[in-house]
Amino acid sequence: MALKHVSYRESTLVVLAIAFVLTLVFSPFSSVNAKAEWRNSEYENFVYTRLNSPQGNVTIVEKPMFPVHFNESQISIGSNWSIVVPLVANHTYHVYCYGEWVHNGSAPKTDYDIYVYNPEGIQESEHTEAAGLPEHLGSRVNHTFFVPQMTGNYTFVIENDIRQSNGTQAATFMIIENLETNRWHSRYIEGKTTNQGSTFNTSWAYEFVTDKANIEIWIKVPHTLDMYEARLYAMSDAHSLVINNMPLPWEPGLYGNLTNGVGGYNLDSEKYRGVAYASCEFRGQDMFLNFSANNATKTLYHLVLIGESGAGEVEFLIKTQFENGSLIPAGLLGRVYPTNSTTITYISNFELINAVLEYTTDSWNSSQSINMNVTTKNCTAVIPPQRAGTVVEYRVLAKDILMNSLVANGSYTVKQSASLNITSVSEKAHVGENVTIQGMLVGLNSSVPLTIQIMSAAETYQVETRTMANGTFSVVFQPNSTGTWVAQATFSGNDLFFACDSNQVMIKINEQPFIAKNGIYVGGGFIGAIAVSGVVYFIRKRKQ
Repeated sequence: MALKHVSYRESTLVVLAIAFVLTLVFSPFSSVNAKAEWRNSEYENFVYTRLNSPQGNVTIVEKPMFPVHFNESQISIGSNWSIVVPLVANHTYHVYCYGEWVHNGSAPKTDYDIYVYNPEGIQESEHTEAAGLPEHLGSRVNHTFFVPQMTGNYTFVIENDIRQSNGTQAATFMIIENLETNRWHSRYIEGKTTNQGSTFNTSWAYEFVTDKANIEIWIKVPHTLDMYEARLYAMSDAHSLVINNMPLPWEPGLYGNLTNGVGGYNLDSEKYRGVAYASCEFRGQDMFLNFSANNATKTLYHLVLIGESGAGEVEFLIKTQFENGSLIPAGLLGRVYPTNSTTITYISNFELINAVLEYTTDSWNSSQSINMNVTTKNCTAVIPPQRAGTVVEYRVLAKDILMNSLVANGSYTVKQSASLNITSVSEKAHVGENVTIQGMLVGLNSSVPLTIQIMSAAETYQVETRTMANGTFSVVFQPNSTGTWVAQATFSGNDLFFACDSNQVMIKINEQPFIAKNGIYVGGGFIGAIAVSGVVYFIRKRKQ
């Protein structure tokens, strides 16, 4: 086959034509990564674009933590661009689309609408704010965050509205998982491989927002994993755009740019480390980050976790609440008898992670430890039965989810029960008469001190006595007024027995009978009458 000769001019035209075609084909892809200074291995490994696919132009973000930038004219009027992101059901994500196209003035140009489709391809929502106004991309109109109902690939379609738009300005689309502060979270992390560098689980990023000036981040690393680094980035300031009461990051800061400590976000080893960072020296070494802002304004932060070698589940806490934790007993113990196991329950003002109860029966010369059962804010343990007379001292050592170390102390004495009864008393008596009260204290030895109280509406008598060898007792009192009196015996307790009270008995005190009350006067009058009669009789006899 003969070769056709091609002139220099023709060959030049061919090269230019090929270059032109390549420019048309690949310029959209290049524009997706237009923030060239931010291009890095993490982004290139997990974000890629398919042009002119059956679904149109699609950017796939394999991990929801990378921004997608759209250059001027990339989404022409009447066209759209899809972003596909795998999400986990019931997790909370912050989704936003902003940038140069956002314009709150009187002459906006670009009108981007966003449509959301679930993994089954069913449209879940549409967001069609007017030109220049950013969409609220929560699960509902007034919701700050997007919470998917199923796990899978969600599609966010950005459409340049042909009816309302007069521009094609640049934009940034971002989706990242939002975390609650002051609670523990977990993430499976893998180290980098020798040949391929980062794996899918090497790096992860999250956001959180707080108006607290002080932040602590506690990271528990399993012994199977060596972490390269944990980083904290401040992403917003007092001038940041706010949607649904949520600050958005300074846009250039999403692409690694930094100004006045804001931004610099990246997931590469050699880039800016953030406002606070920590690393592992060996596998299983826990990490701690501490950051204090200059002022307490509502600020958006990004937390980045990067693995080094090995693999394992990392647990981490973002702490912004520094009030002192406390342990309060759930209730009074009451009396503890030798046959009783004793349940100790304490309540914390924050959720508990773990708790241990230590107790002693010999003033801490020796002790026992029990791992307490923890249920949210409650911790409970059971101390086995002890002998009567035993003084049990205990302390609860607990840690809450905010890493506060909590201590509570208590004690109780184990004793036996005693029974005290009044067995005999005159139900009716008269003022001034002796009233005998008899009873018995069951379960104790002789010569046990008792107190007998005898009360009327106006008076109270208190008589001290002791029990006889058989536990019986007897006291006598003389009431000096009428009415109903009440008698009750009391045992104040000792080292082996609990205090107890007897039954109450009522005594009706009446006035003495007329003769008994006035006998001396009646007798005196009678004798006087006899004497007078004798004198009269004697006088009469003499007159005779």
